[in-house]
Amino acid sequence: MPISRDFIVRSSPESWANAWFPGNRWGVINNIAECWNNWVKAARFLPIVAMVDQIRIQIMDIMHRRREASMGMIKILSPSKENVLAKTYAESRNLKVLKACSWTFEVVDGDKSFAVDLCATTCSCKAWQLNRIPCKHAWAAIESKSLSLYDFCDKYFKTDSYRETYRGILNPIPKFEMHEPNPNHPIMINPPDVRSQPGRRRTQRIASQVLRVSKCGRCHKQGHNPRSCKEPIS
Repeated sequence: MPISRDFIVRSSPESWANAWFPGNRWGVINNIAECWNNWVKAARFLPIVAMVDQIRIQIMDIMHRRREASMGMIKILSPSKENVLAKTYAESRNLKVLKACSWTFEVVDGDKSFAVDLCATTCSCKAWQLNRIPCKHAWAAIESKSLSLYDFCDKYFKTDSYRETYRGILNPIPKFEMHEPNPNHPIMINPPDVRSQPGRRRTQRIASQVLRVSKCGRCHKQGHNPRSCKEPIS
């Protein structure tokens, strides 16, 4: 529709559309702001100092738990990715592999065929590029050359990278204190003069400002709904 097309063009799709995102996604497409807000939901309503300290405690706890969990990982990839590989291996068993050259293959999957390039780590199904872990077509091609599948997995899925992520220790803070201001200091920084508005604080987020055009399900015209529709039906 022209309205939708013009809206997308004006909104600079290269700034927000997944199709224009230049980096790696590693198979994860979500709203990090929503994830963060949900994770600190209990701390958001605390006073600022208590809120920061509560978030620090949550980060310290999760880093400790994941650091301890990584000590029991004995395989090359993290457990979740090892499960993905096991599932992909089962799906690749019945695929037919045709060699185009040493590193390029055509993999037949049912009535479709896919191009796999092991040098470029790409597959025409796009799953390998999106997830950064070999898809079933790539697995079949890699196995036909008797190569190690782990050499074609992204390094960030490996156990060593997982351990490195949580290697640092966030030290505990027994208590927090506000230092008394120094009267001899020439510059005094006072807290901002903020006056709370009367009434209960807002807890619901502000609704989206995107203009949505309604479409009638009766006459299929825009600008109204079936309840207010006055168009004659031929």
